[in-house]
Amino acid sequence: MTTHHSSSLCRSLILCCLVTAGCIPSDPPRSQSAEVQRLLGDERYEWVTIETLNTRIHLPVGSYAQANRDVLPERAEESRAAVLRLLRESEYTNTMELFYVDSRQDMENLTGSPATGFAYYRDAAVVLVFNESWRAFERHELTHVVTLGTWQTPAGPAVVEGLATYVDGDCGGYEHGRITRTMLDMGALLQLETLGGDFRRQDDLVAYLQAASTMEFMVQRLGPDVMHLLWIRGLRAAPGLLETSVGDFESQFENWLSSTYDPLPAGAWDAIRNGGCGIDTAGGRVDLLPER
Repeated sequence: MTTHHSSSLCRSLILCCLVTAGCIPSDPPRSQSAEVQRLLGDERYEWVTIETLNTRIHLPVGSYAQANRDVLPERAEESRAAVLRLLRESEYTNTMELFYVDSRQDMENLTGSPATGFAYYRDAAVVLVFNESWRAFERHELTHVVTLGTWQTPAGPAVVEGLATYVDGDCGGYEHGRITRTMLDMGALLQLETLGGDFRRQDDLVAYLQAASTMEFMVQRLGPDVMHLLWIRGLRAAPGLLETSVGDFESQFENWLSSTYDPLPAGAWDAIRNGGCGIDTAGGRVDLLPER
């Protein structure tokens, strides 16, 4: 039988301490959903829990996350705050549950999917891969929690994933716009009709990043309220919101990419293409770059 270590409710923004360090609970624990209790009850894992003002952080004993737990309280709180600020959801008060695990196998064990991030939006809970060579996508998955949990039904997967990727803001250590600019130069961008209408059948890297850059372009043009409009109407509504044709919209978008962002440096595209957005190609991780 596994043991679930819980912590006290701290009165500061960042974590005070762990129960294993001798904390004594001063308040009753905040309620947890049946899904969160299921994850914590999985007998393959023994959990350590850290509690901050607005989050609960769950780490498997012996994991990379536990070894690096000191950075996680601030990281979780900052990610939550950034998501709410960018989405303009200052009234959101739910406690967010963040599970950090080592690998895709752990993800499949817990969620049934080998993805590197998974959101239980009805439970305000996310499960994230976090290890030495892969950063956790907190902002992406927490965006799903807030938007799917509180906004109207979305118009389609392109706005769901495009918005979450836009809020996350980074892929392989580079701004999304630089990668989308590189895809433009390669002739890899999708037509808007394809991107907005058949999103799940496209190359994930291209579709997610182009949708994120489309969201950024629209926010630059019309302000942050356009995120909610596109959520309701879909990415294919973007030309109409700008009062232009689809062809003119695509030309404007491409011109904006070219004038706003430089392409990636040599080697970075191949590294991201092969390794995914969770690697760091801009921060000195030259071991992740392909051999020349």
